[in-house]
Amino acid sequence: MNSQFNRARPRGAALAVALALTTAAGTVVSLPQPVLAQSQHSEQPSLRVSKVSSVDDKSIDITFNKALGPDILQFTAANSAYAVQYIKVGGGVAGGADAALDGRPLSQIAGTTVRPVDTPDHRTLRVVLGAGATLDGHTYELWFDGGSDKLGDLFFRSADGGVLPGSSTKQSKFRGTSQDAALAAVSSAEQVDSRTVDVTFAGTVWSGMPVGVYTGSNITLTSGDSSVHPVYVESLAGTSQRGYRLYFGADLNGDASYRLALGAGLRLTTNAGPATAEVVATVAGGGGAYAAPQIAGVEVGASGDTIEVRFSHRIAKAGDLEVKETKTGVSGTNVTADQVRGLLRFTGLTTTSGRDVSQALRDDAAYFPDASTLVIKLDSGQTLRAGARGRVALAQGAVTDVTGTASTSTASVSVEAPRHFTSPGAGFNSNGPDYLKVNTHATTVFERYDYKVSDDGVSVRSDGVANKVVGQTIKTIEVENKYIKATFAPSYGGRLLSIIYKPTGHDLLYTNPVGTPYGFSSAAPGTPGNSPFYQNWLMVYGGVFPTLTEAEHGKYWNVPWDYKIDQSNGRFSVTMTKTDDVDYPFKPSKYVHGATGIKTSVTYSVDARKPTVDMAVSLNNPNAEDKQYEYWTCTTLAPGAPSNSGSPTMSVVSPVKTVYRDPGYKWMESVEQPAGPAGSGLLKLDKLKQMSNWTNSGIAYGQDLATMQQGNWWGVVNHENDEGVIRVGDNTKTPGMKFWEWGQNGSFDTNIYSKGNSARPYIELWAGVSMKFFSPATLKAGQTLSWTETFLPTMDLGDVTNANANGAADVKVDASGNVTGRLFSTAIGQKLRATLVDATTGKTLDESTFTGTANTAVKLKGKVTPSAQARLVLTDAHGTTLLTAESGT
Repeated sequence: MNSQFNRARPRGAALAVALALTTAAGTVVSLPQPVLAQSQHSEQPSLRVSKVSSVDDKSIDITFNKALGPDILQFTAANSAYAVQYIKVGGGVAGGADAALDGRPLSQIAGTTVRPVDTPDHRTLRVVLGAGATLDGHTYELWFDGGSDKLGDLFFRSADGGVLPGSSTKQSKFRGTSQDAALAAVSSAEQVDSRTVDVTFAGTVWSGMPVGVYTGSNITLTSGDSSVHPVYVESLAGTSQRGYRLYFGADLNGDASYRLALGAGLRLTTNAGPATAEVVATVAGGGGAYAAPQIAGVEVGASGDTIEVRFSHRIAKAGDLEVKETKTGVSGTNVTADQVRGLLRFTGLTTTSGRDVSQALRDDAAYFPDASTLVIKLDSGQTLRAGARGRVALAQGAVTDVTGTASTSTASVSVEAPRHFTSPGAGFNSNGPDYLKVNTHATTVFERYDYKVSDDGVSVRSDGVANKVVGQTIKTIEVENKYIKATFAPSYGGRLLSIIYKPTGHDLLYTNPVGTPYGFSSAAPGTPGNSPFYQNWLMVYGGVFPTLTEAEHGKYWNVPWDYKIDQSNGRFSVTMTKTDDVDYPFKPSKYVHGATGIKTSVTYSVDARKPTVDMAVSLNNPNAEDKQYEYWTCTTLAPGAPSNSGSPTMSVVSPVKTVYRDPGYKWMESVEQPAGPAGSGLLKLDKLKQMSNWTNSGIAYGQDLATMQQGNWWGVVNHENDEGVIRVGDNTKTPGMKFWEWGQNGSFDTNIYSKGNSARPYIELWAGVSMKFFSPATLKAGQTLSWTETFLPTMDLGDVTNANANGAADVKVDASGNVTGRLFSTAIGQKLRATLVDATTGKTLDESTFTGTANTAVKLKGKVTPSAQARLVLTDAHGTTLLTAESGT
């Protein structure tokens, strides 16, 4: 694909949902994506405080002269204890209820919080005072004081990049009020139509109201002897967290009188604290019939190869396909070409090759970025005619919305393609010369929560993590050729941090934009820990890195490795080494291998002529006795996106057909079919390939890689643009394949500034010398075990049948014997031949002589006897076989 729609949601809607989720009771916020303000200064006009006012005797609104930036909105929504460190209020009276307002930082008043208010202009932060202070009718002064830090470096920035200047602001006077803060109360509730009710609270509700699909019983409409619960709850943007819309699964009676009850179990929290009693209101009648879902609009993408269909309501089912949606409104549900053709009717829309749109789709033809939008993708090489006009209609009953209402209208909606198409491009010159550029003095900044290492010199405890994000400068090595830019960080776990694929500008890997320590031990200091992790804590950074000689992330994920550099004959290599000489005395008891003495060498290499990175691993046991150990290569994969982003459409591509479910994640059994006897933990791998089907976090282990004919690879594909990443390796030596995901909700609903929550939008796959964690391998006395892993990009592939360092291919045979083959080669710019053959007879079905390209796959097709298989063979100009891929294996 050549383009992606801008998936950013309206700023107000994003903030409203986000504010709901990041609060204590789990109400939601999908905020604008942060830009990480630290040490970034702008020439934009300064941010300044324009007004300070009291809302009630427990809260103070700070309004700025312009919209606040996404950093401070995200940070204060996720961590309400952050900004209180830098805000001071004076003017309190000694001996009075406001005595604590004496110019001290508000963080010294226990329980005080600062959070963004979801106003239409996003200019307001609200202070809610803790129990130790209450406003009166006095005049107070409020100011910001960053101490030794500049306020701009503390994320106090505007949306246009302006900063709150200096380290402190002048005092802003405001008049307090003695009006009591009120517990939650409904100021109005009215029926909008037969299936929706709008609820407006008298004041901001910080937490307690659910958002999204609702299956609980704490929200009830009662009329006479009948009662009903909503099936969906929407937070209304720009209402200062006061407005919500309730959706019901059956028609309400517009003439009936309804009583709304919000149960005490919700703990609706306002400036006054949580409500401990039921909140009730009478619902005003009115409104007409609820309108069935329909197409609200259609738009052709700027590059002419995508069509966006917007629906009038959130869709719960498209045909038989369940449309997933997280609490913050992210979907990621993928839709096949056959499913698109079953949902929509296209008229008048043809491609430049003369094909009807319905016949010019990719196999993975569409996706829902959110539950009310479907993005349709044309196959590579297919674009609509510039200026083409046509119509799009829903098939009868094609979609069902969140209330269970099916579409009824089949009326078509007009659409017109742009008269001039644009291609985003990435500044890549395919005809440029090969080169190798190395910067051994590069640095990167890892934004992370500030923390203090415990007295044992290894662990971090929860009380050692400050409410502050700092930038840790990490020395790196940057290596570029024509195709990729790779960043290595020997000083932080011996890792490969990033692989930017220059033809797209996207990363193959994921880098965490804000790190936060988590997984702490609760055992007493100086005693063996009970953390899941060896060091009694962990922090996600990302990339690719070796873990040894224990399970999980091992011992050396955050420490410097020794390294040396070699560059010759157009090839760069950095060899990073570590000897396992650590035996941390306070490690959790499940870590049993001690200091094994095993010597690990990891050599990362980049060739001037290739878009790949090699990772050669060597493990040597110099001891006179055998050693049990674990080794895993950990990868955080998120192709087709910027380094700190991931697509909800991502899926695992792998030859694995069966996984073993870790015993702690039984929820997987409700997603996949069993592949073994009851209690075996074996499941068929089908739906769990899709990230959107991970309803929770979990661990699973791929089976049988070492014995598969085409088993030396696995990877991830982004279905928004069909960009992917493949890890190739000898899986007879690394038979273990571990899956870890945070779950779709965790990955996309988690505010990156949430302290202690590391859920992020990537897929974490591991390659190990043993089959699962805490199941060690043995390295015999004097033995050296070596293998090479290769990380490569894929383009224009929605699935993969086989892969190696020379490329990846997808071969499919349908029930009628129709064969399709697609192949992307890393031999970019070289003369190649692809041949599609009948695997039974050897007959050539199709072939193509081509020059390898950086953006598209070569496509072949043919026909075999039904139930027969096909093979795709890639050869170079000399006839040497580079890759084979056979269907059905």
